[in-house]
Amino acid sequence: MDKYLIAVDLDGTLLPSLYSLSSYSVKVFNKLREEGHKIVITTGRPYRSSYFVYQAFNLDTPLINYNGGLISNPSDPSFEVKCGLLNRQDLINIYLTQKDNFYLFFAEYFDSIYSNRDYDEIHELMHYSEMAELKVGEIDQILDHDAHGCLILSKEGYGEKIKKYVLENFKDIGARIWSWGPYKEIVELYSQIVSKGTAIKYVREGMGFDKAHLMACGDSHNDFEFFDEAGIKVTLKNGDIEIRKKADIVYPVECKDDGLAKFMVEYFHLDI
Repeated sequence: MDKYLIAVDLDGTLLPSLYSLSSYSVKVFNKLREEGHKIVITTGRPYRSSYFVYQAFNLDTPLINYNGGLISNPSDPSFEVKCGLLNRQDLINIYLTQKDNFYLFFAEYFDSIYSNRDYDEIHELMHYSEMAELKVGEIDQILDHDAHGCLILSKEGYGEKIKKYVLENFKDIGARIWSWGPYKEIVELYSQIVSKGTAIKYVREGMGFDKAHLMACGDSHNDFEFFDEAGIKVTLKNGDIEIRKKADIVYPVECKDDGLAKFMVEYFHLDI
């Protein structure tokens, strides 16, 4: 069989929760690597909460974080790191003008987190760990760098107002709203210049694969551009309705039941 570049989203595709990587998935993806396929983690997560998967799969490929805002290669010190950043002053302006509309505002640069508040309940949302440095204070006073990403936990009913303000006033910043656990209106700010799609195209070309041999595996809105760059588009039973419409293959097993690993075993005829 031809060798493929397999680009894998984490949340909702490979991982049902923050650090829930199954031993079965580890076995399957190591088998894929041993058979000559290349695996690239392509996620909205920061480096600190995706590197454990990279290690478990024994990868030597680039790692895509922040939905394309950071491309690095942990196994290759000579790899030229690529960043797509949100302008520091733009974020400060958003923070100051929308301050009455949110509870929490935090921005990230690599594994530094800049937040206006700190309490234990939001550490999981921040993907906070011993790998991270957390700085707390007024964002206009502590943010000392452009950022890879930014999340805003809005007050109830104010998410759309924040999103509208951002989209109308900052051409290089995108905004989308999603929910996570008890938090129903999280406004994510992201660079309009980069995406999972631009990132995986850059990696694919650098690794010498054509589009037909790129398999993209995702589940949600931030995977649209990612799918556009792939010859084979895969989602699982739990994938969002719109992403299922774009997929070539909707595998009828959910992420929580090792759906992606089971798909790989069937598709590549792995002896597991």
